[in-house]
Amino acid sequence: MRISIIIPTLNESAIIASQVEDIRHKASGSEVEIIVVDAKSPDGTAELAKAAGAKVLSVNKGCRAKQMNAGAAAATGEVYYFVHADLTLPHGFADDIIAGVNSGNSYGCYQVCFDKPVKGLKFNSSLSKYQGIFFRGGDQTLYITKPFFEKIGGFDDEVVIMEDYEILLRAKKHEKINIMPRKVVISARKMEENNYFKTNVINVLVFTLFFLGFSQKTLVNIYQGFVKGAKYSIK
Repeated sequence: MRISIIIPTLNESAIIASQVEDIRHKASGSEVEIIVVDAKSPDGTAELAKAAGAKVLSVNKGCRAKQMNAGAAAATGEVYYFVHADLTLPHGFADDIIAGVNSGNSYGCYQVCFDKPVKGLKFNSSLSKYQGIFFRGGDQTLYITKPFFEKIGGFDDEVVIMEDYEILLRAKKHEKINIMPRKVVISARKMEENNYFKTNVINVLVFTLFFLGFSQKTLVNIYQGFVKGAKYSIK
């Protein structure tokens, strides 16, 4: 079973080469392809990813939904695995995904922990073991079989922020997500650049407004206005 690992990027030159190398190492001999879909980063992200051995695509806009759809369109695997550039996968992740698919689970994610021992972040991490859309997020990674991805229509290109929740809302109408028992390690860089409490408040606010039907422009403006390092663009 071939797994296509799809990584959307924008200005990740500091970490993308090591991420590609780490993913290949942790695939533990399983057949994988690594596709980096870059939003024309001016910092050389694409060149570094290619030098590290990834297949590199380029899109004009920094929109993760569009980037991940582009990666899926170019992928050759039976399973797509969507991964952020700044997280760390467990060894043998490919075996976990294959086991999940062979057990009849069309899509799934990991639980999470953060790379810094902060009490508040430990609480956030503890929630990732539960079912329920509120406890999900793109940082948990997402595997999804090609047939199931096509069945639900992939990511919505019009969703700039909360694209991970939007696709899961459609997916859960067909089956529950497979929450794998191991964890990915999430970078706490966003929490370090911002206040932990403030970041959580903004996350909850944007989450709530999304489900209340507020426009993407409103959600992006709120997030960009209060969270340093945000990489969303509505243009």
